[in-house]
Amino acid sequence: MARTEHQRNERFRVARTRLQLTRQAVADAANQHLPRLHSMNDNDIGKIERGVVSWPGYERRAALRRVLGAATDDELGFVNSRAMFADSGIVTRRVEQFALPADALAAGRFNDVGEGADPLVAFAVGGPVSGPWLVLLDNLASLAETLGWNAVRPLAAKQMQSLEALRQQDSELAGPLAVADARWSEFMSWICANNGVPGDDWLRRARHRAETAGDAVVEAYVLMRQSQQALDAGDPASAVALSRKALRYGPLPTRTQALCLTRLAEGLALAGNESGLEALEVAHHNVKAASTSPHDHISRHCDVRYIDGIRARCHYLLGNHQEAAALLADVLADEQPAGSVDLGIWHAYLAETHAPRHPEKSAEAALQALTVSRAADSARVVQALLPVAVALRPHRGLDLVAKFLQQHSAAVATQLSVSESWT
Repeated sequence: MARTEHQRNERFRVARTRLQLTRQAVADAANQHLPRLHSMNDNDIGKIERGVVSWPGYERRAALRRVLGAATDDELGFVNSRAMFADSGIVTRRVEQFALPADALAAGRFNDVGEGADPLVAFAVGGPVSGPWLVLLDNLASLAETLGWNAVRPLAAKQMQSLEALRQQDSELAGPLAVADARWSEFMSWICANNGVPGDDWLRRARHRAETAGDAVVEAYVLMRQSQQALDAGDPASAVALSRKALRYGPLPTRTQALCLTRLAEGLALAGNESGLEALEVAHHNVKAASTSPHDHISRHCDVRYIDGIRARCHYLLGNHQEAAALLADVLADEQPAGSVDLGIWHAYLAETHAPRHPEKSAEAALQALTVSRAADSARVVQALLPVAVALRPHRGLDLVAKFLQQHSAAVATQLSVSESWT
């Protein structure tokens, strides 16, 4: 749907006209810094100025900043509708709020925890005790996109300490707080995953707290995460078993069910079984047709684009490399906002798809993945590139491949030092 007049991107238009550049001239200049996959034309620039596209992809934003002499996305009027705290001043204020006293949250004083992404959803799911904690969790999850996963770890740890202290101080709050505890524990496991350290204990705690709360959605979600861990470890049997167990927690909200189906599909594909592709068709259709339930908030990132990324991965695992590459090209060409970790993983998948036959194309995609991983501060992206690095080493005489291998080796060394700091 076209945006209304007041949503037009005047900052971008002014930046262009100040340099006396036509839309096509801006596109041509930006294309000098873009891979072919992300090239633009005058129509793309027009969409930005009309506000049809408010948040171009990472690569396009970087190229446009360079061409128009902007230091930040904000100078060009780019707005990420899913990011709550892009402004650095807001980020600073939110960080300061993470030293909140537990009694304020226990009393349900919502104003003490600041604005949330969707407070009505949080209270509908968590109630007057857990609701504020869930709003705070949303805030911190958004901060991770800005500050990086290693930076939010001490903030999350502080809140877990506060949550545990409150639970021990008042036994009557143990039950009402279990919803929040389950969600925060799962989030801690995700922080661990993005810092390259084990998070199994946090996932076990999350499942136990979800059982205490009687929260079938979070229980299923945690099983889905455990299935994801099994996939990362190359264990398709466990991944399939865990995802099937998660799907038995029905009826699940649409997006949570779809996430479980993606893990089932990937596990089956890793085992060489094509039947998982049918599960993805079901997930894609249901997500496209359904509205989001408040109880689906934990899985809101699972949209059709995310499912298509998993579909591409499954095709690659099944040996359908051309199909996988075509799907990933479509996924990466979509300019709707996406989490930085997902974006980095998609680039890594594309690099792996090209590695057997097109080493330079593979290295180009892998370098894009590393660029995103630095912004996300995510070990998951660097780990996803390990098979690519192995596949490309015989081609290290190529300049682009050598550049990737050097940068990837440095990224692995950096993340090793981060993981050692945890122990």
